[in-house]
Amino acid sequence: MIKTINSWRGLMAVTVVLFHAGVDWMWNIAVTGVTFFFISSAFLLSMRHLFERLRAKEWGRFVLSHALRLYPLHWLALAALIVITLLFHTSPVDWTAAGLSAALVQAWSPVHDIHYGLNPGAWYLSALLFCYAIYPFVAHWIGRWRLWAQAVLIIVLAIVLARILLPLDIPGREAVFVNPLSHVLDVVVGVTLFHVYRLLKARFPRIGFGMATLIEVGALLLLALAIGVNMLTSWTKPWEDVLDWLLPQGAILVALALLDRQEGLIGRVLLWRPLQWLGRISFEVYVLQFVAFLIFNYMLAPVLGHFGWQVSNLLSWFALVVLLPLSWLVNRYFTRPLGAFLKKQLPTGNRI
Repeated sequence: MIKTINSWRGLMAVTVVLFHAGVDWMWNIAVTGVTFFFISSAFLLSMRHLFERLRAKEWGRFVLSHALRLYPLHWLALAALIVITLLFHTSPVDWTAAGLSAALVQAWSPVHDIHYGLNPGAWYLSALLFCYAIYPFVAHWIGRWRLWAQAVLIIVLAIVLARILLPLDIPGREAVFVNPLSHVLDVVVGVTLFHVYRLLKARFPRIGFGMATLIEVGALLLLALAIGVNMLTSWTKPWEDVLDWLLPQGAILVALALLDRQEGLIGRVLLWRPLQWLGRISFEVYVLQFVAFLIFNYMLAPVLGHFGWQVSNLLSWFALVVLLPLSWLVNRYFTRPLGAFLKKQLPTGNRI
């Protein structure tokens, strides 16, 4: 993985966690992070798996290897949530929702208590599993198209999605947002951005530190502008669930990829070792966030004088004190050993 993209994913994961922990002003940043997770996954997959020839055996091996990366950590988090709920919580476990979540099919349900369920963040894994399943077909199909045709497809998919979202209220929009079919657009955008990157990379000259910094700042300003317009006006609100963030996060993704090994100021900050470490554990940070919330809620918060991690925005930040060490431990002693084993068993079992 490109190191700066790795760090950016880590930062985006933290914004999502803080929003879920009750830091409400993180909403506009957090929702952009979800968009980045999806498009960067398709982009990085394209760097390793072009699928110029599509065969059933290769598709099956690809999906299996990536599914095996999702399920074990998800099951570990789900089991921890069930145990903590049974030990400390007064409400019973919804075993139907837990079973659907264990199979990673919960995001297909329009019912709020099912697609969010015991581990609300796991809807992303359910949608990501579907994206892994369709990625080989998308890569093989549109990989042979010209960029203008890929752009037309993106516009058509965006219009279709917008037409579905616009008349819906908030519960309905949430159900559409978590549904895996909504993220076909993200996969297509990620694959197209890779082709844009490959075209630009072939012509991209060596540039200095100052020019690289200007490119990075320009991409971040585009994201800041999108967030600012969304916060200060109402006319972008109908699009904020999905469509607002594709262009700015796509620009950041391509900029970081093009400037790999010739980073500007922002890129060099993203190469800082603590941020690289955060990027390496970002998957665990996302999946284990609600486990950390419950641990904080029932074990640490009472020591701080209040029972509950949602007491205030300030206290919510303390959930990171639990989440980051927990994520590192799980990454070090669970994810990495399991990943090394799977890599030996499956040639395409690389971590994406």
